[in-house]
Amino acid sequence: MNGSNVSVSYLITSQDKVFASLYSFIVFFGVVGNSIVITIVRKTPSMHTTTNYLLMNLAVADFLTLLLCPGLYDFALHNIRLSTTSGDIFCKILAGNAIVCISFDASVLTLCVIAVERYIGIVKPFNRTGHLTRKTLCLAITAIWLMAIISSFPDTLWTEYNSEKALSTLKYPCIRPWTVEHQPSKARSYIINHSILLIVLPSILISFCYISIFAEMKSRSSEPEENEDSKRDMKRLLRLLVLLAVAFCIFCLPFAGFFFYVAALGPDQVKQRFTSLFLVHRIVRFLIFSNSFINPILYAAQSTNYREVLRQKLCCKTNTYSGKTGRNVARAGTPKMSKVEQEHAV
Repeated sequence: MNGSNVSVSYLITSQDKVFASLYSFIVFFGVVGNSIVITIVRKTPSMHTTTNYLLMNLAVADFLTLLLCPGLYDFALHNIRLSTTSGDIFCKILAGNAIVCISFDASVLTLCVIAVERYIGIVKPFNRTGHLTRKTLCLAITAIWLMAIISSFPDTLWTEYNSEKALSTLKYPCIRPWTVEHQPSKARSYIINHSILLIVLPSILISFCYISIFAEMKSRSSEPEENEDSKRDMKRLLRLLVLLAVAFCIFCLPFAGFFFYVAALGPDQVKQRFTSLFLVHRIVRFLIFSNSFINPILYAAQSTNYREVLRQKLCCKTNTYSGKTGRNVARAGTPKMSKVEQEHAV
C-alpha cells in the first residue's frame, strides 16, 4: 500500500457487488431499450422524420455509452497485468472511460439539438431558418460527433495504463482524469471546463427550451379544442417535456457539482476524505450512466407513436407464429398518429 512490494489482492467488498448489480441492470435494459429505438426508427417508414432520426442518434450514443460502461467490472481490475501498449489500448477503450466520454458527449449534444429543434418547431413555428431538413440533419449529426470527439480529446490523451502499478497490487490499472485523486492543474481545468460546457450549460439550455415549450403549450391548452383526444395528447406531451428537463438535471448535474467540489480541494484534503469522496463519486457516476438508460424510456416509451409501432411489430410476429394470414398484418400498417405527434413528428 505504501510503495513496498506487498503481495496483497484487492478484496471485493459488498459495495462493489451492489454497484455491479446496479450497473448490470441499467446496462442490460438500457442496451435493449436503445436497440429497440434504433430498430423501430430504421425499419418504420412513418418514423423517418428529423426528430426521430435525432432520437435514433441519441439511442446510438446511449447504446455505446452503456455497452462500454466499465462500472460492471472496474472494481475487479486491480490485479490485472498488461504490457504498456496493450494496457494503453485497454484503458482508453474499456477501463478508463475515454471512449465512453465521446459517446456521452454526443448524447448530451443530441439532447440539446432535440430541445432546440422542438423549441423552434413549437414556440417559433414560422422561423423557417431554424428548422432541420434531411440535408441539414446529416450535417447536424456529423457536427455532433465531431464536437464530441474534440471535446473528449484531452480525456483520450490523458487516459493511459498505470506503468507504476507494480508498486502496489491495489492500484487501479488506468490513470484517468475523472477520478477522486488530486489532479494536476491542467486536468482540473479540463474537468471544470468540460463540466460547464457539457453538463451545466446544456442543463440550462434544455430547461429553458422545455420550460418555454411547456408555457407555450399550456397557453394553447386554454383555448377551445376540437375534441378531448387533442387535449389528452397535449397533456401527455406537456408531461413528457417536464420529465425530460428534470431527468437530465437530476442525473447529470450532481456529477458536475461533485467534480467542482473535488477540484477545489487540496491534496491533503482529498486524502483525508478519500473514503467518503470515493463513495459519492461512485454514486454520481452511476447516476450519469443512468441517464443513458432512462433516455429511451422518456423519449420513446412515453410516445404513443413508438408504443404503437412496437405493439404492431410484436403482433405481427405473434400472428406469423400462429399461422394467421396477412389481414391482421395489413391492419397494423402505419400507426395512427395523434394531432400533436403529427405536428412534432415524435
